[in-house]
Parts: sequence; structure tokens; C-alpha cells
Amino acid sequence: MHAVIGLRSRLLRTTLVVAAVLGASAARASPPDFPPPDHAAVTVVSNSMTIQGRTMAVRSFVSDDPVEDVVAFYQDLWQEPPVKGAPGVAYEPDVLAPWHLLTRVEDGYVMTVQVQPSNSQGSFGYLALGKLPDPGDGPVPAPPDPPAMDGSALQSTMVNDDPGKEAQTSMLINEYSVDSNVHFYRNYYQAWRKDIDQAMGNKSLHALSFRRGSEQVIITIQGGRDGSQIVLNSIKHSVL
Repeated sequence: MHAVIGLRSRLLRTTLVVAAVLGASAARASPPDFPPPDHAAVTVVSNSMTIQGRTMAVRSFVSDDPVEDVVAFYQDLWQEPPVKGAPGVAYEPDVLAPWHLLTRVEDGYVMTVQVQPSNSQGSFGYLALGKLPDPGDGPVPAPPDPPAMDGSALQSTMVNDDPGKEAQTSMLINEYSVDSNVHFYRNYYQAWRKDIDQAMGNKSLHALSFRRGSEQVIITIQGGRDGSQIVLNSIKHSVL
């Protein structure tokens, strides 16, 4: 899921600029056609994922075609502006390198393509489709901040609301060691049942998992030269 995190503030700014050009003339209709690249294998990631406060349907794809062919596919598909004066597609090849980002706003929806080279000769990426906010909509409530050591920086948060479970995935960084972060989370979740507490990769990576009733938290902590990166996945399963 790290890749989807790339749909961050720069994407949001791009979307808002394009949406401003479209203005109120974009009537809310059914979602526009948003096909995957030719010859791609597609998997549904989530039909309801919150990214930057907006709910989006996200698919992943793997293709034997190189990134350049995927970019060309969408530039050709979206070359016609949805309304006069609007761009057909906004293309940003470098802002999230190695990801290439394409964005189109049409009929009150935003479509984004995020693609990068795969380990082979092909490519892989994500397709996201979501509604633009209606005029007059207030600010979107932010999801709660995850628990973290003082001084930690929250890089991104995604929220999934799929049948049977709700999940929030957050990525943080801080200047502390892996051991310090592990100690913090052990103490924070000490009242929960501990399922996993395991060091890996010569102690440069640590996995933790805690459970309480229908709630589960899975944490991975990876150390580096400047501190640690933490991915915290909080899941609440529906009780039938």
C-alpha cells in the first residue's frame, strides 16, 4: 500500500487547480469510463478508500508494457478536454519519482493514474477514482492521529471502509531507534493481547501485532541512518 500513499498533497493541489478551471459547469453524473491500460492484469484494492480526506475506489494493475506506453495510453485516451478551457490531462513525471502521475477531472469526478517501472520490463501502478467535493462542502474531517513518540512526523494516512472491516493505515517517521519505538508501542498497547513481537533483518526491522476484541493493530518499524519509519495498520472488524 505504500504506493498509494504517493497520492498526497501535490496530487491534491493539482486536482484542485484542474477542478477550478472546470468550475461549476461540471455536472455531477455517473462515473466516467476509466479503463485500465491495455494488456494489464487488474486487482481491486478497495472500493472505498479515503485518501487526503476524499473517498476513492482504487485498483492496482500490472502490465508487460513499459511506463512510457502506459503514459501514452492515457494521454491519448484523455487528450480531449472535458470542457472548453480545461486540460485534457495533467501529467507529472517527476514530482513523486519514480512514480509517474496523470490526473483528469471529468463530470465531477477525479481520475488518477500512478505508474512506475516493475522489476521486469513492464510496469505496475494504481488507478483511483473519486468524486470531487460539491460546492459549499465544508472541510473533510481528518482521521484521528495514530499513537506515536513525541516529535514523530505523520507522512500519510489512508482509511479503508470495506464490508466487514474498517482500517486506517498511517506512515510516520521519527529520529528514534527501532528499540525505542518498539518499547513505546509495547507500553502503549500493554493492555491488549500481543500476537507478534519479532525482530528481523539483524534487528533493523521489527514487527508487532496486538488485538483487543474486534480491534487489531499491526505495526512494522524499520530503522535507518536517520531514525525509524513506522507503518501502523489499525483494523476494526465488524461484529455480526
